[in-house]
Amino acid sequence: MRIGVVACRVLQRELEQILAEIPGVESVVYLEAALHVHPLKMKEAIREEVNAMKGKVDVVFLGYGYCQSLQGLDQEFDFPVVLPQVDDCIALLLTPERYAEEIKKEVGTWFMTPGWTKIGAEMVIKELKLERAAKYGKDPLEMARRLFTHYRRGLYVDTGVGNEEDLVNAQKFCSDFTLTLETSTTRPTLLREWVDQALRVARGK
Repeated sequence: MRIGVVACRVLQRELEQILAEIPGVESVVYLEAALHVHPLKMKEAIREEVNAMKGKVDVVFLGYGYCQSLQGLDQEFDFPVVLPQVDDCIALLLTPERYAEEIKKEVGTWFMTPGWTKIGAEMVIKELKLERAAKYGKDPLEMARRLFTHYRRGLYVDTGVGNEEDLVNAQKFCSDFTLTLETSTTRPTLLREWVDQALRVARGK
């Protein structure tokens, strides 16, 4: 049983914890976080890494959700590839049901898991496509703040791999964008279930 993994770096710590308990992990590749801002680039980067594992593993697990452009990607290959059937990594870590509950509490919620706190304002600037503002003499962070006004709450969710630095980063992010910080916890049980699904596929070969 040989398993390959191609995943977003945001999920690295959660996946490392899960994969440490699994024999047969042959190859693991973590790609740049926030690639979903460039959907075609993300899809092509994942496709390239998956194809590089063909013949070397029995299944490839994708550590992603649909992330705007990946739905159906797992069906494009002529060897087994498992993609979690959820919208994004927040749903994958929090579960879609709890994700929906938190949004119902406050529509303007910015979710942060330990992996996302490492990116912080940089990801917002990418998300809003403001990287080039500096070329025109404008501050990308200040522009991001102006466009971020519909968010009210920052929810830091410790998935069991967080540390004090992650919480400090979450606090700084909320301070930068004038959000009320709330904290919560979860365990990546759904992520583990999808990894187990990949294991079942591998054993079936």
